[in-house]
Amino acid sequence: MTGGSCRDLRKYMNDPKVLQAFGKVLTGKSNYSPPIETKAPECPKCKTILCGDEKFCPECGTKIEKEKRD
Repeated sequence: MTGGSCRDLRKYMNDPKVLQAFGKVLTGKSNYSPPIETKAPECPKCKTILCGDEKFCPECGTKIEKEKRD
């Protein structure tokens, strides 16, 4: 078997059960929440989870505006 999976797993990024499992793998302790940014960008129209570098939503075609940070 060669290569990797082509499955899009972004929909699981903000799942609390996935975060708990990841925290347990990192520390060996239950109920540990890893200190990582977990909020993925999403399309304002169809709520598709994005990678963050899209200019248009791959699902509905809505133009994605970048957030301005101070």
